[in-house]
Order: sequence, then C-alpha cells, then structure tokens
Amino acid sequence: MRGRRWRGGPAGENPQGLGARADEPARTGAPAVIGLAAAARTYPGPPPVHALRPTDLTVHRGEYIAVVGPSGSGKSTLLNVIGLVDRPTGGRYRLDGIDTGGLPEADRTALRGHRIGLVFQAFHLLPYRTATENVMLAQVYLGTPRARRRTEAVDALLAVGLGHRLDALPSAMSGGERQRVAIARALVNRPSLLLCDEPTGNLDSASAGRVMNTLDALNGSGITLVVITHDPAVAARARRTITIRDGQLAEDSGELSVGSPV
Repeated sequence: MRGRRWRGGPAGENPQGLGARADEPARTGAPAVIGLAAAARTYPGPPPVHALRPTDLTVHRGEYIAVVGPSGSGKSTLLNVIGLVDRPTGGRYRLDGIDTGGLPEADRTALRGHRIGLVFQAFHLLPYRTATENVMLAQVYLGTPRARRRTEAVDALLAVGLGHRLDALPSAMSGGERQRVAIARALVNRPSLLLCDEPTGNLDSASAGRVMNTLDALNGSGITLVVITHDPAVAARARRTITIRDGQLAEDSGELSVGSPV
C-alpha cells in the first residue's frame, strides 16, 4: 500500500512550507523551528566540561539537516538541548518562536510532546503490541481522544509505507520495519520537528536505505528533519551538513549561517 502525503506540523496547523520543495524552506512570516542564540551546555566539574560551546543556529521549517562528528564531539548534548531533554546553561533556545529557557519542566515536557518527534537508534517498541498500538501509545501520553487515536495512528503508518503491517507484532517485523514504526510513532502527534539520533545504526544496509528513503519522502512533504549520524552515506542525504567537534559547530554546507561562538 502506498504511503499517504504526511501533513506535518503541530496538530491543527497547516504550517507554511508544507508541500513546498525541500530545498526551498519557508522563511516568510513563520518563526524558525530551531533558534539557538549563544546556546551552551556545561556540565559541572571539577573540572567543568564544556560539552556545547556558545553557538548560534537557525533551522527553518522544511529544512533537512545532518549533524556529524566523532564520538564525544557534543552531538548527543546538542540533541538533548534541541530535544528539550537538557536546558542550556547559557544563551537562549527558541522552538517555533517559543523561548524555552524560563519554562517550568512540566511545560517543557508538554512542548516536547507536541512539537518534537524523537527517533532513536533503538526502536523502543512494546513487544506484545501491534504496530498500530505502539503508535497509539504516543497519543495516550498527550491525551488524544480515544476516538481519534486509531485513525491517526493508521495514517502515520501509511505515511511511512506500512499500511500492510498495521496488525503485525515487532517480533514479526524486520529491523527496518520496526524503525519505520518508530518514525510513525514520532510523527503521529504532528510535530514541528523530527529529530533522529542514529536512525540507521542498528540496521543492515538494505534496511537502512529503506528507512532513509522514508525520511527523504517525509522531508519532501514538508517535515523539518534533523539527523544526528556518524554515517557519511546518511549525512549525504541532507541538504545541509553541520559538523560538531569539541562542542563547537565547525562548518555548515548550506546557505544559512551557523554563528560563531560569542
């Protein structure tokens, strides 16, 4: 069964740029999805560890970004800051124009649930739940009305090409199919941003290719996509590649600038 065109963005919105070419992100009127201004993260010592040095970064709606770097370079710290898992210890982070710095933890959790879809190297699927039920769990946590859950979960699975596996258990699926279920779960609440941490790290090359084709198609439908990876073949799929080393965003291959430390 063919996947449906995915209507991305927070629930109830039809964000600017949806359906536009992925190399023409929307910039007029709408705030940037990610806006880091001198954002930094330092872990206390002794000695203190400057895991993310003061950095400016803007990601507009509809962009496709790869973040690459060696182990220990700060990729995970950057992901945790953007994903609202950790707070910056310096600077400012705006998500969809919302200044996240002063928000209480409950509000940050709610904002993450509604506006960020997270995909990890491990699939984190419940083994005795079907693909549809695993996707529906993400809706339960946000209080989506029961009457809408199954329909929206099926739509998300159709969007990643799994309409024929709606009732399959994880044990009956390939690694690539399980990762696509995880992507559908991240999409079902219609986030502004899909944030992927090594999404092909546990997959063979054929399954990895299918997962990356799915992400390419989702970005083509307007989803804003940030992929953390060590794999050059995965990074090559993105429209911009940002390199991080020693906590510093070192280069940006796209036309939009990454600011230097301040």
